[in-house]
Amino acid sequence: MNKILFGLAFAVMIAGPVAAQDYRKNFAECTKELGLPTEPGSPQKLSDGHRLHRWTLHSEAQEAAFTDCLTRKANQGSSGASRPRRAQ
Repeated sequence: MNKILFGLAFAVMIAGPVAAQDYRKNFAECTKELGLPTEPGSPQKLSDGHRLHRWTLHSEAQEAAFTDCLTRKANQGSSGASRPRRAQ
């Protein structure tokens, strides 16, 4: 039994880690895809040089669409590393 578990653990190490998600990129792509405008007074410049943008969702439908978009992009990113993309 220990040999099987050791073999599985070794196989996982050889397979290597999955590419990390770029959450900022997914967020930015979804805001562009849904056409969400930034709030007035945005962006604010932070002390480290980054800019802080703010978006407001005006309905539950917008919130659901945005959440679905983020979920779809996260699933594409995690499965894209393990499967080649098909031409459509």
